[in-house]
Amino acid sequence: MRRKGGRAARRAATGRTTAQRWLLRYGWLLPFAALFVGGSILVLTYAFASIPLPEDVDYLNSSAEVFDRHGRVIGTFTDEERRFLVDTDELLDKRPFLGEAVIAAEDRDFYEHNGVSIRGIARAAWANLTGGEIREGGSTITQQYVKNTVLTPERTVSRKLKEAVLAIKLERRYSKKQILGFYLNTIYLGRGAYGIEAAARAYFDKHAEELTLREAAYLASIIPSPEALDPTTNPLGARQRRNLVLQEMAGEGFISQRKAEKASRGKVKAIKRSTGAPKTQTAAYFMEWLRRDILGPRLEAQLYTGGLKIHTTLDLDMQRYAEEAVAASLTEPEEPQAALVSMTPGGQIRALVGGRDFKNVKKARGFNFATDVGRQPGSAFKPFTLLAAIDEGVSLSSRFSGHSPMTIPDEECYTDGGPWEVDNYGGSSYGTIDLRQATANSVNTVYAQLIAEIGPEKVASLLEELALNAGGDIPPTCSLSLGGSFDVTALDLARAYAAVDAGGVLPEITPVTYIEDSHGNCLIEYVQDKDRECETEAKDDGERVVDDDVAYALTQTLETVVTSGTAADAVSLPRPAAGKTGTTQDNKDAWFAGYVPQLTTVVWMGYPLEDRKGTANDIVPLM
Repeated sequence: MRRKGGRAARRAATGRTTAQRWLLRYGWLLPFAALFVGGSILVLTYAFASIPLPEDVDYLNSSAEVFDRHGRVIGTFTDEERRFLVDTDELLDKRPFLGEAVIAAEDRDFYEHNGVSIRGIARAAWANLTGGEIREGGSTITQQYVKNTVLTPERTVSRKLKEAVLAIKLERRYSKKQILGFYLNTIYLGRGAYGIEAAARAYFDKHAEELTLREAAYLASIIPSPEALDPTTNPLGARQRRNLVLQEMAGEGFISQRKAEKASRGKVKAIKRSTGAPKTQTAAYFMEWLRRDILGPRLEAQLYTGGLKIHTTLDLDMQRYAEEAVAASLTEPEEPQAALVSMTPGGQIRALVGGRDFKNVKKARGFNFATDVGRQPGSAFKPFTLLAAIDEGVSLSSRFSGHSPMTIPDEECYTDGGPWEVDNYGGSSYGTIDLRQATANSVNTVYAQLIAEIGPEKVASLLEELALNAGGDIPPTCSLSLGGSFDVTALDLARAYAAVDAGGVLPEITPVTYIEDSHGNCLIEYVQDKDRECETEAKDDGERVVDDDVAYALTQTLETVVTSGTAADAVSLPRPAAGKTGTTQDNKDAWFAGYVPQLTTVVWMGYPLEDRKGTANDIVPLM
């Protein structure tokens, strides 16, 4: 006879729910169930998924639309689309090096695998491991054709499995030569060109059957990132990539070493971009930076062929205000260049100005003064020495002599083999002042003493934590306190100031919130939102660099710069604001970096080093 409540009593005694007991008894079956479900999906994929031939591939919805944070269209990532199907069977007979160049560049095991290359996957994994960066890699030419014509661009395990299954299916149905031809007729090669024939016309103004060995090697070399390797904007990179493919062709035995060396001579001689490309673009510098540096390396050809919808963090109203502010300050053509970056404490870009020709696509594809090679920050770097000092326990009430000139005798500050000689801006001299006063008035001699006291290693280490080192080591020199012998971009400086605004947490630079495919499915998420379901989720928040009380102490000090210091005439806001001005020697560069709780903005003004038309007095010194 069962005792009443026996089952409940046993459950209470063991502390296990019904679900937990079921898992203990049958949980070993779950991996087999998962394999069965996954295998079923792959079998169905193989059986029913169709792979379109080149003539059936639809590129009408290929342009990527770009939106601001409020859903307003900024522009598209596309050129005038060109596509010409050719008889690749005949083409590969006339120009065998066309196919050989592509195989050498993209899939050296093409003739050995059945659609999926184990050696290629292993090679890519090793390159990822030794290169310190994870990229997809390992896809065969067959897999790439399937991905470009059938599947969506998200990088998930399920998509890679489907890609492999369909690649095997394609290999069983068609010959290697046919598959290579399919690929050559559909691959995106930049300048709006789909397929080898369109690319031959777009770059060299000739038919594919007229391409030379060096031209074929160049076109094969740019498959992973055609826009970034356009010879009109990146001649050195284009030549290096072409020559690398030529060496791979020689290594594979497709051509002799002599031919490879001969074809490697000289630059890539391509015609100018088609006049059909847009000449103007809203927020042109932001769009070009987004395409070239942020999305292009990750999405590759899918950026131009996938019909993606890219939702950015840019605010078109703020962008317009930023451009109007620059235009109102610099009205004459001979006046200096300018850059401006505004971002939230979380790193979301709200406005980006990379030059005075705000909408000029050609200029934006040339040099971006906000994101490319940096300039010396001058006194705009002083707050980081103060931040390091506060973090080391130095009181803001500490007092130093502000007289000028001053000799710093510490050996670690020696310059040219002798003691460091420091002057204040304009030769001004002060008595004994505390660090708040020294910051408000940007007193060089006080900051020279401060970095000598805490040690330049502390400052260099902090600058590296703030990602101001562009990936390299920062020499621990005392001149760091004054922003000398150090270059920084407006974008990186804005990020560092945003870290202070965020209470000591260095944010990830985030120009994109999320990306959808042409059907509205979220593929990649950059800014977390619990209501979005994306294939790839956003990363965690930024990395803490200093404690929040240390960052707050610096913010309080920088508020005095705005209320009663060197920026008192430059800033007038109906809310608390913090910031710092900066100029370099001979006033070649002028900076202001400032923030309110919701937004950080950095402004740079100066002349390009290679084309400086003004004089030292043309830029208003901000100290």
